[in-house]
Amino acid sequence: MTESGDLLLRWVSEQGAGALSDVKQGMWWLAAKYCPEIEPGAPGRWLRDAVSLAYMDIDWRNRRWCAAPPALTRLPQARGLAVLTGSRTAAFDARLAQAVQDGLLEVFRVPSERPPRDIPLPASLIVQFDDEDGLARWAADLGVPYTPCFALQGAVLLPPLRLEVRTSEPEYGRPLEQYDLERGAYQAVRRPQGDGLYRLKRRDSKRVCQVRRSGEWYETSHEQGIYCVLQSQKPQADVLRWLPEEDCGRERFGTLYVDWGYPLPDLHRRVAVMCSGLAPRINTLAENLAYDNVPHAVAVKIANSLGQRLREDNDE
Repeated sequence: MTESGDLLLRWVSEQGAGALSDVKQGMWWLAAKYCPEIEPGAPGRWLRDAVSLAYMDIDWRNRRWCAAPPALTRLPQARGLAVLTGSRTAAFDARLAQAVQDGLLEVFRVPSERPPRDIPLPASLIVQFDDEDGLARWAADLGVPYTPCFALQGAVLLPPLRLEVRTSEPEYGRPLEQYDLERGAYQAVRRPQGDGLYRLKRRDSKRVCQVRRSGEWYETSHEQGIYCVLQSQKPQADVLRWLPEEDCGRERFGTLYVDWGYPLPDLHRRVAVMCSGLAPRINTLAENLAYDNVPHAVAVKIANSLGQRLREDNDE
């Protein structure tokens, strides 16, 4: 029987593209059938994880999405492992099944654990290989592009934070929320309370985020807005930490911890996830997300791009 996460990925893969409202409605239908314990925010969390795992790309501003094409990329220093990501139509799954049957490479289905409150994610397709040339040929035979290591390449291209698109001040009298950095949540306010990250609904009912800095207003996303405010108000905030592995020879690889309330932007999150091919682990007690197999150099580039100091110790 197809798991609900895989079924949902098949559905978005066959649809190809559409409006976010439609895909969320489809998620709620699936959740009512297979996941009765989910919370109201579960569809949004599933979509963000799907973006991180390179199954989808989302234009949050215009509320549109599209399925990402299948692709194969090697995991950094993961002892001969790669991840096959992107959309999974019925036709693609048939080609993959035939390739596995031919016995050229071995493919493992590895789940990303999620609590009952969330919609299950598709199983990650982890490919085991002996030599990279053979891996590249296998990808060509399967009809998918091969990237030597997206995590390392993407980390180099992470852009620094910028507030570039100016916008108008929120309309007086309309509902307005300001992000509380200490609580990691939005709080309703009657009017702007100085510089910071704000959330509001426009006249077309779209919810948008704006940053106020030195009296000027800028368009932003929720995630980028948080780090823009941190950069200007708390440049030494302790929200990103890296813990090295203990195995001999693996000291420059470890786990990147990101505190709740300070989510990574889409591209940064995808770079971190593509280090392991799995969605981040959820640590409820510690209130953070854990990204595994992250090279120290990648963790540093993520932190620098977000204007933050990366703490490197064994406090976790």
